[in-house]
Amino acid sequence: MKRVYCAIALASMTAAGAVAWAADAASSGPKWLANIPMTSAKPFGFDISAASDGLYYLADGSNATLDVFDAKTMTLRDRITADFAGIGANHDKSGPSGVIPIPGTSQVYVGDVNAVKVIDVASKQMLKRIEVSTSGIRADEGCLDPQHHVVMFSSGAEEPPFATFINTDTQSVIAKLPLKDSTGLEACAYDPKNDNFVLNNDGTKANPKGEVDLIPAKSVLEGKPVVQTVLKLKGCEGPSGLALGPGNDALIGCDPDEGGRQTTLIIDRTNGTPLAELPFGGTDEAVYDPVSNRYFLAAGHHSADNVSRVGAKGVKFDPALGIIDASTRSLVAIVPTGTGSHSVAVDGGSHHVFVPYAAGSAAQFPGTGVAVFATE
Repeated sequence: MKRVYCAIALASMTAAGAVAWAADAASSGPKWLANIPMTSAKPFGFDISAASDGLYYLADGSNATLDVFDAKTMTLRDRITADFAGIGANHDKSGPSGVIPIPGTSQVYVGDVNAVKVIDVASKQMLKRIEVSTSGIRADEGCLDPQHHVVMFSSGAEEPPFATFINTDTQSVIAKLPLKDSTGLEACAYDPKNDNFVLNNDGTKANPKGEVDLIPAKSVLEGKPVVQTVLKLKGCEGPSGLALGPGNDALIGCDPDEGGRQTTLIIDRTNGTPLAELPFGGTDEAVYDPVSNRYFLAAGHHSADNVSRVGAKGVKFDPALGIIDASTRSLVAIVPTGTGSHSVAVDGGSHHVFVPYAAGSAAQFPGTGVAVFATE
């Protein structure tokens, strides 16, 4: 993530637990189910989150922990420490960040300053620290290739930015890819249909407003990763969120700078052909839920008029959760969320959507916590 979500002082929290809400979204959108209060004496610093095997994981910079929740009961189960950086001098020097659970195991790969850490959530221990840098910059967002047992982490704030590929069997770095022409890196995903990694690139000389890069898995396994194809993005500035949907669809959540038009694109991920352009933006993390066949977009920078305020003085955003039907490629609902809500994860089995938020939100989201919605 290239943009900082404001550090906001936390108010005193109630005891951990879930507070049910009666307020509902529109009939076509998700319903609020609960808020899970979170506690910390430090500023808001919740980052990337993920769900797998009935658990919801949250990178918690405020407490310098990996938080583990039971996705069905919506309760905080553990806070695991692993010498994470916590809230640092700035966003790029804080951790943890990217969270990648390995399905069918108790292992979670977590990005942190200078390293990727392998956490065993069963024993609540760090199994290994995998060094990726010495610059004091964090390994940020990541993605899993389960077919070849490889995780990819982007270090978008490095100079130059680079991607690190790690074998999950040996827990060792197998390749690195510097992107010398890039101004930063965002979300990635592994595409099993086309056997490549898909990466949102903040900008290059050829495409200063951003592009999508395709990296063949074969080149990674050979130890010589390359960007084989570059997809230009028409109608999207600042590609941030990324989710692969059915067929060859890829959703790109766009988060432009001040004055830019906020949009969401759905493209053919093999050639970049635009399939839909939707009037919703300011998105950071985006996910696809195959159970409901919907995309969920956490837009902490969303503006009601779809004109970006990112970078504006004294800015006030209208944070929202965007829901898009993958079959019709249409916007189903826009649901208000709490301050700083830029992270989202879906547990398909329980039909729960998790969206962390900061203090200072509307009355529907008191204090700081994780809002839980139903997928439909």
